[in-house]
Amino acid sequence: MLPGAEARVTHIGGTRMLSRVRVDIMVLQNRPWPVLRGRARRAEEMGFTGLWVTDHLVNPYRPEQDWFEAWTLMGALALATSNIRIGPMVSSLSMRNPVLLARAAMTLDHLSGGRFDLAIGAGGAPFDHAMTAIPPFDAPGERAERLEEAVGIVSDLLRAGRAERSDGYYPVHGAVVHPAPVQGHLPITVGALGRSALRTAARHADVWNTQGMARGKDLKGLLPHDDAVAVTRERSEYFDRMLEEEGRDPAEVRRSYLMSGTYSGGIPSVEEFLAQAEDLRGAGMQELIIYWPGDESQEAALERLAAEALPRLPD
Repeated sequence: MLPGAEARVTHIGGTRMLSRVRVDIMVLQNRPWPVLRGRARRAEEMGFTGLWVTDHLVNPYRPEQDWFEAWTLMGALALATSNIRIGPMVSSLSMRNPVLLARAAMTLDHLSGGRFDLAIGAGGAPFDHAMTAIPPFDAPGERAERLEEAVGIVSDLLRAGRAERSDGYYPVHGAVVHPAPVQGHLPITVGALGRSALRTAARHADVWNTQGMARGKDLKGLLPHDDAVAVTRERSEYFDRMLEEEGRDPAEVRRSYLMSGTYSGGIPSVEEFLAQAEDLRGAGMQELIIYWPGDESQEAALERLAAEALPRLPD
């Protein structure tokens, strides 16, 4: 169990009741290194449990921005912090080979002293592929099939230290990960909105990540809060059924929610955040991720939210 992430789950009348909420922060890598290092340390001091960066080659919505590469940056952030957990939200499998990804995750886990979380998604951001000439997964069903296969390889490598596949998209032979992760069981998060990706999460994930979108490719699908909560509840209930079909206890897989509205709409007030958190908790979510504000004038609001809202969340 991760530090600060304990969750006691009971079922009352079919409703999932959660008694622990973890709050993480997403820091976009569009500022100079000294600023990013300072934000990571401030996030740690403010009491956020996890620090995430995004795994794109450029900001998908503002490609002209300065932008640091995620995995190199995470290594530096691991050495610049002491307690906060670190990870990519999410790392793109359309850009990264699963064996290399697993070995990089193990290395980051050692650099951070066992504070690394690996979040994986299918990927496919257009700029990433246009810049690198790596073809996206466009064939029908290919994204879902590659996600399932690649996450299985990553899981085998990080859990058992080796993986072997003779066919499929990623035939691998003699693939190993040594040394083992510092924390033993390195948590794997799978980002999933659609049913096929949810099935992969049900088979392999320690954490399922979702967000309030009608579709997963861009912020144009962002839903109003009430609609997002309703959709998330439906997805969570469907995910429960998938876990049961896979022979897993739904209480053992945590639920993570990226509050995308904090990217486009800014930091909410303390009371608004607490109300949203309670709605999402009722929809089954145990971990909430907010964005570091793009407007530096809102940093005081972030400090206030951390000081006043985090202590009032269920523990």
